[in-house]
Amino acid sequence: MELISESKNYQVLSEYESVFLRIKGTSRLVVIGDFYGDPELALISPDESFCIMGGEGVIIYDLKEPFQGYRRNQSGQWREWGREDPDSIAWVSNIVLTDDKHAEIETEDGQKQILNLKADPLKD
Repeated sequence: MELISESKNYQVLSEYESVFLRIKGTSRLVVIGDFYGDPELALISPDESFCIMGGEGVIIYDLKEPFQGYRRNQSGQWREWGREDPDSIAWVSNIVLTDDKHAEIETEDGQKQILNLKADPLKD
């Protein structure tokens, strides 16, 4: 597994197309996302309230109990953007957290969009 993000209490790891959360100080390892073509990047928010992952769209995973295992197209403690319609997938190349509620998403074609991370569904 490859370490792709780390904070005081968490590590985000990837293996092939899956993303895992390791809760430091425990043996707990939870699947928090999956991406066609592997994840490109992941960031943990400064307050450790969420992890944002990008590649084939974006997944925002809330870092709180019960740490549900991610399942595509199901609701849980995650929200998704740019993954709903196979004909309009947003291929993410970069993510910048602009504040505690917004992220700037850059796609492979150079387009940028601001997402409201607290909205469900995610909106600009």
